[in-house]
Amino acid sequence: MKSRLLDRFINDITHPVRKWGYIFVLPGIFSYLLFIFFPTLRCIIQSMHLIRGVNNPWKFVGLGNFIEILKDDIFWKALINTFAYVLMTVPVGTFLSLIVSVMLVSIVKWRGFFRSLYFIPSVAGVIAMGIVFVWMYEPYSGVLNLILMKLGLPQFDWLRDKSMALPSVAAMTVWRTLGYNVVIFLAGLLAIPNEYYESAEIDGVNPVQRLFHITIPLVAPSMWFIIIHNTIQNLQAFREIFIMTGGGPGHATTTVGYRVYQYAFLYLSFGRASANVLILLAIILIITIFQFRFFEERTRVSF
Repeated sequence: MKSRLLDRFINDITHPVRKWGYIFVLPGIFSYLLFIFFPTLRCIIQSMHLIRGVNNPWKFVGLGNFIEILKDDIFWKALINTFAYVLMTVPVGTFLSLIVSVMLVSIVKWRGFFRSLYFIPSVAGVIAMGIVFVWMYEPYSGVLNLILMKLGLPQFDWLRDKSMALPSVAAMTVWRTLGYNVVIFLAGLLAIPNEYYESAEIDGVNPVQRLFHITIPLVAPSMWFIIIHNTIQNLQAFREIFIMTGGGPGHATTTVGYRVYQYAFLYLSFGRASANVLILLAIILIITIFQFRFFEERTRVSF
């Protein structure tokens, strides 16, 4: 079997046409090895060593780093915050994006303008949007509290209140990812034949029924992609936390991704940071595999 594969490989690379397939694939393979495979391998090796600082010798500890992380109360707090953050952002962001997409499809005039308007936050990036929202959340000069004050309503310390800090960061994430999600939904909505809606209108179906019985089942693949993509991204939440709260107040917004940063760059414990990365990777893989299997079955049922 091995000799047959080797002979086929030799024939392919010596073939005047088929050899170009291997040549074009080589840059991708090289990039994968350089930026994914070797860093992951080094991360696995580092996770089994006690590493203090950059120039200090490594000490093999086996699973010691993993055990210490699992014994850390802050890790479990960060894990709960991470799941809470995902639950705050993914369902709300997905549903809101779908509603906005349906509205944009129904708009005839200025359609291109409104589509561009909703996509601007995605272009701005996490850092820029985080800084803008920090200014908006300022307790004394922020625009949100100024509006509440004008309305005679109580003001809030959005990012310094333990109960409001994480939802405030989640609100920024929902707004930032809205444009990207809308683009994906629009691609699915524009592929739905108008005959379906015309038939539903003749049958007297109201807009809410059209949404749940026609639109959502037919854009299910786009919806599943958005849910899976945003879940993976938000499980790794770090930049938003770093810019807006720094994990505070009192670890109220510390996530597993931010905990990796703390271990690596604040405590200089690179072995424990690597172990934390692998734990986060395992969590993401398990959740993603479950989502793929669940959504694949749901997509078949919806059709």
